[in-house]
Order: sequence, then C-alpha cells, then structure tokens
Amino acid sequence: MQSDLSPNFKPKNIVNSISKAINLGEAQSSLASQGKDWESVIDVLDKAEHHIGKEMSVNSHLNSVMFSDDFNKQYEKTLPLISNYYSDLGANKELYKAFSRVKETKLSKQQKHIVKESLRSFELSGVALDGVKSSRFKEIKEQLSILSNNFSKNVLQATNSWKKTVSVSDLKGFGENELSKVRVGENYEISLQVPVYIDLMTYADYRELREEVYKAYISRASDVGITSKDFDNRKIMDEILELRSELSQLVGFSNYAEYSVESKMVDSPDAVVDFLEKLIDLSLPQAQSELKELQDFAGHELMPWDLMYFSEKLKQKKFNFKSSDLKPYFPEKSVFNGLFKTIENLYGVELTEIDEKSYHEDVRVIELHENDALIGRIYLDVYARENKRGGAWMSDYQGLYKDSLPVAFVVCNLNSPSEGKPALFDFDEIVTIFHEFGHALHHLLTKVQFPCAAGISGVPWDGVELPSQYMENFCYEREVIDLISGHWKTGEKLPDELFLKVIDSKNFQSGLQMLRQCEFALWDMKTHISDADTYDILEEVRAKTSLIPVVKENRFLNAFSHIFSGGYAAGYFSYKWAEVLAADAYEYVRENGGIGSKTSSDFRAQILEIGGSLDFMEQYVSFRGSQPKMDGLLKASGISV
Repeated sequence: MQSDLSPNFKPKNIVNSISKAINLGEAQSSLASQGKDWESVIDVLDKAEHHIGKEMSVNSHLNSVMFSDDFNKQYEKTLPLISNYYSDLGANKELYKAFSRVKETKLSKQQKHIVKESLRSFELSGVALDGVKSSRFKEIKEQLSILSNNFSKNVLQATNSWKKTVSVSDLKGFGENELSKVRVGENYEISLQVPVYIDLMTYADYRELREEVYKAYISRASDVGITSKDFDNRKIMDEILELRSELSQLVGFSNYAEYSVESKMVDSPDAVVDFLEKLIDLSLPQAQSELKELQDFAGHELMPWDLMYFSEKLKQKKFNFKSSDLKPYFPEKSVFNGLFKTIENLYGVELTEIDEKSYHEDVRVIELHENDALIGRIYLDVYARENKRGGAWMSDYQGLYKDSLPVAFVVCNLNSPSEGKPALFDFDEIVTIFHEFGHALHHLLTKVQFPCAAGISGVPWDGVELPSQYMENFCYEREVIDLISGHWKTGEKLPDELFLKVIDSKNFQSGLQMLRQCEFALWDMKTHISDADTYDILEEVRAKTSLIPVVKENRFLNAFSHIFSGGYAAGYFSYKWAEVLAADAYEYVRENGGIGSKTSSDFRAQILEIGGSLDFMEQYVSFRGSQPKMDGLLKASGISV
C-alpha cells in the first residue's frame, strides 16, 4: 500500500517506463477485445489504465512543477507514445464491439452508465473511421499533445525571462510584506511571477512601473512583448485551432465546439452562447456603473494597469480596510489547520500532515483518514517559484482501485515565508486554496472502484468545477473564519469588524468580474465555432464586454493555458455553469442545516462519492430536489436584476 501512495518522483528513464506501461495496455486491450462481459472487458482495461495513468501523471506533474530542459526533452518523447496509444485504443473496432456485447449483459446502474459513456467516447475517438481518415485522426491527436506541451513551455519560459532590479523608491505603496517578497540582498528584484505581479498591480504607486509590468505580462509568449520573442505562441495557437477543427470534422461535427459539448451536460454550442450572452446582458449595466464609480474616484480615464490599483484604493475607502489588513490574520499554518478542520466538520474525515520527503522541500504530504482508516493522500505544493507553471490546479496520481487508494496533487503559486515571517495569505488566495481542495475531495472521497469513473474521471467537464466552486462559499462563514484565522503574532482570530467588512465587500465590482469571465468563455466558444482569426473573434466579443481601452501590446491569448494546454477548449464556460450549480447547491445546504447537516452529507454521498459513474445532472437533481436555477448565481454574485 505504501508504494502505491508514494509516487516515484525520480524517474530514471521515463521513455522506457511509459513504453513498458503501453505494452501492458496493448496486451490488456487485445485480451479485452475478445471479452463478452464486464469482468473480461472493463476489468481488464481498468488494470492497464490504472498503471498507465500513474506513469503519465507523475511525469506531467514534474514537468509542470520542476521544469528543466533535460527532463522536458525526455517528457516530449513520451507524448507521441501516449497519444498514439490512446488513439489506437479509441479507434479499436474490436474493443468497441466488445463494449457493445457488454451492454447487452446484466449490469448495475453504474455499469450501464459507464458502458454507455465508453461507447460514446469510442465514437468521439474516431472508431468509425477507416483508412486515411483513421490515420489522420491519430496523427492530429499526436500533434495536439506535442503542441499543447510546447505552448505551456513557452508561457513558463516567457514568464521567467523578465526581471527588473528597482529601488525601494520605485516601490512606494508597498508594505513590508510586499517588499520582503522582492528583496534580494540590498536590492529589489521584480518579476512576472503571479504573487509579485499582483502586488505590483495592486499597491505600486508608480504608474509608469505598473504600465511597464502590465505590458510585459500581457504580452508574454508573443511577437510584440518585452519578454523574449523566442517563445512566441501565435503559430502554435493557430495550428492547434486548425487541427481541432479538422479533427471534429473527421468524426462528423461542423466544428470543435460541437465536438466538445457532445460529452458535456449542455445541449449545444448555441445553448452555451445564449447562456453567456444572457449573463452579459444581466451584468453589463452593473459593470458600467461600477466602472464609472471607479473612474470618478480615480479622476482620470483608466488604463488596464490602473484597474487593480484604484479598485484596491476605492475598496479601502468604501469599506474602510485594506486587503493587506487581513493578511496578518491568515498565516499559512492557521489557514491549513482551519481548512482541514472545516473538511472534517463537513464530511467526517481527518486530514493530517505526515513527515515524508517529496520532490521539493516545499511540498507537504497530507493523509485523509475516516474512522481511523486511511482513505487517500494529497501532495500539497503551495509556493510560487521559478520553473513551476503558474496558476493553481489539482491533478490525480491514481484513483481508487482495488487495494490502491486515491492520491492527488494540489498545486498553487502563493506567497512563501520570508525573513522570519510565515507565509501570509491574501483572502483571494485562501479562496483559491479552498477551490483546489474541493477538486481534491471530489477525487479522494469517491466510492467508485472503476478507474474510468472514479473521482473526477468520467465527470462531464461542465460538472468538474461544481465541488471546487461549492467549497469556496465556506470561506465566508464566520464559523470557518474562526478556524482558518489566527494573527501570526498574537493568535487573535479575525475581528468581527474586519469579518463584516469582508462580507460587505465580497461582491465588490462583481459586475466587472462577471463580464470578464463571460468574455473569456464567449471568446472560447465562438473561436471554436468559427474559422475566423481568434484575435478578430476576441475583438468582436470585446466590443460588448470590454469597457476600457485594450492596449496594442495585449496578447493575452498567447498565454491562455486553460484553452491551449489545459483541457478547457470550448469548455471555459464550465466555470460559469458550475457556478450556477455551486451557488444553487450551497444555498440549499445552508438553508437546510449547513456544515455537518444531512444535506452536507448528501452532497458528499450523491455528488463527491459518485464521480463519473452515473449521470451527473440526474445526481444533482437527486441531491437538490430540482433543476439548478441561475438565480442563485446572480444572488451570490450580487448582480441586481
């Protein structure tokens, strides 16, 4: 069991290990293709998938969090092997026939759902294609896997390539906490790492410096940027979009958006566009009002590098506190101890840190127990550092399978301890931590023993974000605040006065925030419907959603990893749709007892434990008692209608 829970973070020859895993997979799929029932088909494939999944996951993880040219060269060699294996698997006609035979046997409700979804997956993977078309489909999948990795690599290297030494006078507006992050000996070095970038945009009084840093950040991985043009992603983006379009047409769809939503809960791309445009229409008047208020406060026309700065100043004036006032109350130890206690109160599981070395000294190893029985493990990698991909995410190492327990990686890019101080977190960063643990709980609390449907596996992409968005809501409960806060010097809990200000300011500029997310999602869907230039489509979308000037250096899409290397292509709307579900679910739980109640336990039993083994919307309705309504999202976001 211990070896199953401890990934091998020092692979000597990953090409060889992946090749061996694939050989096993090919042998198992050949055996399964002759099978006639669940045991001789799905059980056989599950064994191979469990092994291959672990090999792939740990390599992908290390390439994201400990990037090096040497490792990446080896990692890139494995991508065609993996892509070709899954392409061959998806196009295996004999295996498709075997699943069709299984469909006619006596199955449980979960098994029926898994077989039905597996057959659809075969169809989306080109199982009906022959000859040249089948070969081309496989070739496209291989090219996309390589291009996706190259896109991600370019963003990382472009981000790391920009640094600047500045004087303390350039950083007027920074507090000691912000200064400590960029102090290097007697000097100060700023960069495009997210915690530093956010501080500069939020607190730096020096407007010209904010402009310079903003332009460097927004133009990363492009041909116009201040950062190296060696990492320009434009050709990669165009090729990815062209290949996606061709792939979708090979299997009978008009465009990639149609192909993508086929495996999601929504009915069609048009339904997604209608949903997003409705949200835009509802949010636009409030967003315009919020921007006018901000512009009047600033006293001049706002540019993009002014938004966070003046928003923070206006927020301070309206609510009489600064974001930095909260930080001392949220040291890392208090936040995680409180988070673990919150999870225990929600679901009856205990989280404890164990003393085990991992791939980096920053990584913490967390074990989950229920009734003294070990049920899973999390590798928690919190701090930002060079050669680590930006953003925050959860990924799985292995799912629940026979004697193997689920293991997850939770990754953030947050502040680290400095100069005798613990890491102190912004409230937004705490929300991010809760979000990613929501994903991890979805993976770890599963009761499904089939790897193809355990945890987040098999969950439609527009349902994956429900547990994470749902978890965010608990950050705003006084009971939880008392658990996660504790002043780093005195241990004092967040005072009521500050807590009420957090609640009052929760939906500050919520119209602008809604508009921004809808802009991303609508661009994503429309760019995968149309063959037009993706930046032209963005300009068309921005005509309605963008309320301030867009600078000529803006190449935001060139670093939009969610779409070009993160699995959200024609699916970014999932964040907003899952927010509808999450707000609706949270309101229901809160009105029916809240943390520790039967409805809280029902969410675990009917959503988290079921994973992808049953129809996701049917499970949601079973939990909630009705279809989700948009009203909950609008209410939770403070959007007036």
